[in-house]
Amino acid sequence: MMFKLFNTKEDLEKMLQNNEPRLVIAGNKNICVVRQGERLIAFENECPHMKEGLSGGLVNYLNEIVCPLHTYKFNLITGVEEKQRCAPLTFIEVKHSEEGIFLNLAK
Repeated sequence: MMFKLFNTKEDLEKMLQNNEPRLVIAGNKNICVVRQGERLIAFENECPHMKEGLSGGLVNYLNEIVCPLHTYKFNLITGVEEKQRCAPLTFIEVKHSEEGIFLNLAK
């Protein structure tokens, strides 16, 4: 199932600040999204360690999202926690097309 998030890249840039995690509720899923320029990264909002909402965290200078509960740090490219103490992030596929920007919730 595809969930439309934005109509255009311009909408994406207006609605989301760079490197500021945001919670998106898509169907029955809580998803954290992070914009980096025109790129959008999406992953399950629950931290794999203790299920805290990652949208309440921050993105550091190493391109990691830092969990607000226990400060576990997850690489936004690989999803791996810096010390590999827990499972990696579960990414959600983002699709850009002429019709808009979508999250692929089929997986």
